[in-house]
Amino acid sequence: MLVDIFTAISKEAESFLTRKGLPARVKIDEPPSQAVNTDRVYIAMQEYGIDPLLKNHLPNHDDPAPGPNFAHLISFFVLPVSKSYKMRLQLLEAIVELFETRPFFNLMIRNNEYELSISMKSPSAPDYQQFWLALQQPSQPVVFYQARVSST
Repeated sequence: MLVDIFTAISKEAESFLTRKGLPARVKIDEPPSQAVNTDRVYIAMQEYGIDPLLKNHLPNHDDPAPGPNFAHLISFFVLPVSKSYKMRLQLLEAIVELFETRPFFNLMIRNNEYELSISMKSPSAPDYQQFWLALQQPSQPVVFYQARVSST
């Protein structure tokens, strides 16, 4: 399911970048430690879990076929990579615009319908520093998001 979710996000992001005139590829992967020759946007997961507020919530008695009542919580980052700092900023700005104008997605995964809601996440300064230490790269423009995936 996670691969399907990230594939949908990356396809939507790449399509949006193309419409904005920014011909960058969107990759579901951690950014490379070495420079790349093409403009790319990397999307990678940081954390995954189940929404604790819904985990133990009982379904309504009126539900015809009660199923599992939970939502997946996913934290991920979006990191543009380009030789040009200006291009990195343009790519980042476009991705932020995408998720601001379209924070909800409907997904069909294995004949099940899900709703994906995406919101920006602001890390603390120590978390931000730890992020770059873990990647073993110098700090550069990046945005963090949290997504909630629930069945409809």
